Amino acid sequence: MRVREPDYYGAFRCLAGACPHTCCEKWEVVIDEETARLYGTVPGPLGEKLRAAMAVDEDGDVCFPLSGGRCPFLDGENLCEIHRQLGPEATSVTCRAHPRFTEDYGPFREVSLSASCPAALELLLGSEAPLTFPERQTAEAGEPGDPWLAGLVPLRDRMLRELEARQRPLEARMERFLLLALEAQAVLDADRGEELADLAAQWEAPEVEVPAGPGLFPHALEVLSGLEALDGDWRDLLGRAAAAEDVPVPEALLERVGAYFAFRYLLKTVNDGDLLGRAQLCVLMVLTAQRLAGVCGFSEAVRRLSCEIEHSEENLEALRAAFREDPGLCAAAFLRQLEG
Repeated sequence: MRVREPDYYGAFRCLAGACPHTCCEKWEVVIDEETARLYGTVPGPLGEKLRAAMAVDEDGDVCFPLSGGRCPFLDGENLCEIHRQLGPEATSVTCRAHPRFTEDYGPFREVSLSASCPAALELLLGSEAPLTFPERQTAEAGEPGDPWLAGLVPLRDRMLRELEARQRPLEARMERFLLLALEAQAVLDADRGEELADLAAQWEAPEVEVPAGPGLFPHALEVLSGLEALDGDWRDLLGRAAAAEDVPVPEALLERVGAYFAFRYLLKTVNDGDLLGRAQLCVLMVLTAQRLAGVCGFSEAVRRLSCEIEHSEENLEALRAAFREDPGLCAAAFLRQLEG
């Protein structure tokens, strides 16, 4: 099977107890069935503690409810008690996988590292070179993929190239990124997915006259503030960002953040055909991180956006619905914002 990963993937190392934002806080750990059965057999005091800590949440998943905002097995050194006593293989799939996001598309797999993780974020923002996604081959057999993939893969490649065309200002690059997504969405809506590869190869940016009206901000910050919040200060940060002065952020870093989101989300269009919504998500994350930089710094802005948006399927779905239904977040509002 072919596997694609960001170029910094091999350099990732968990910070463990030295992590300033441990993933064992704030999020409840979901325990897969196999691991739950294992915990039922662990002897001694640790086994008793494991079984006493397990509960079923409102979604029917077995989990470890947080204790004081922390996993009950996170010890005083910010290390995992289960990992220490039983080894990493005894932790749940969630714990073993984090901060990796893995998507299987049939003939290939893509793995990314969540920007909510400080170690992964440092790698993402630790270079100003264009972000690349090398491919390697494994012995694992692939499976047939969705027919749309034959067009979506080259289309995403072209959209990434538009983001990385540094001879243009970043706003112009993101505008072209969205304009290509708009044309591709029309192709998908007409059930002509077989034309996507040709569109990607032959596309030229059209001359577009955008209707007059407001841009995205501050309305987009209000929409984000209305979503489910992980941290109590998140809505305050968004409110302060509406009035904060702009601070300079290197375009190369903004570009890398856009490429991170594009790699992570655009191919998920195979699930529901919503390419435009995912392209809008990518651009909104870049523009919002740029705004939040004046409040908490750019690196922290990207980390917080990843925590609050990427780790909540409800928030991701709510945003894509807003792109379809809220005139203040329509494609024209994005284009007006980018045109200044």
